[in-house]
Amino acid sequence: MNREHYSSSFDATLTFAGGSPVIPRESNSAEGSDEGFQKLLLRVAAKAGERSGSRSLVHFFCRATRDFFQVSGVYFWRRQLTDELIGEEADGKLAAHFVGLRLRADQSAVSAEAVRQRRTIFANHVKPGAFPAATEWEARSLLATPVMVFNEVIGATTFLHDSDEDFFNDDLAAKATILAGQLGSLLEAARVSEASREESRRAEILADVAHVLHGAPDVSAVIEALADRLRLLLLTQLVCILLRR
Repeated sequence: MNREHYSSSFDATLTFAGGSPVIPRESNSAEGSDEGFQKLLLRVAAKAGERSGSRSLVHFFCRATRDFFQVSGVYFWRRQLTDELIGEEADGKLAAHFVGLRLRADQSAVSAEAVRQRRTIFANHVKPGAFPAATEWEARSLLATPVMVFNEVIGATTFLHDSDEDFFNDDLAAKATILAGQLGSLLEAARVSEASREESRRAEILADVAHVLHGAPDVSAVIEALADRLRLLLLTQLVCILLRR
């Protein structure tokens, strides 16, 4: 499968979280484990507290939730201004191949449907060949939930199981919805924190520039110091300053 758009129709029933009841089945370890779920929420929050960056947080989220739900893979899509979804982080099956995949919001896929409907959905009994990703990832059950910030969808998380064709249900969907809500809040907090640190960094550099302009003994020294501070400010490897003679 290439990293271009993919689309087709699902040969499976999409179930909306909180919708019609699901036939009971034998539960997995993630169901009914309220204590374990609370610990998972605390672990994700603690990771955000490390301020290691949003990408690191999302990758940890994928790894931790995959372990908790015992699924084959967890995948995070980032929503673009064009409403296109871009594969950003993943853990599990074909994780490296997922990064960079592109999915239009109007395409037929569980993740795109979750974004369109702005709610968690899952599909069990997904038949091979129902859509290209199902064939390559050998998906038998899928669940997707939108990640939202201030009522705006910024992405989506997808959970995949490649052997149990009746894996997801309302209980797991409810847990995934709570986790996605937490992730959205933590990502926004990380964005604000990173923006604040960047503003502080720029202010310090500009103050240093003002000090250099007053203290440098000649034009050459001023230009050299100014170029050095501009390089730091713009995060570039080279800054050229041209003087008109």
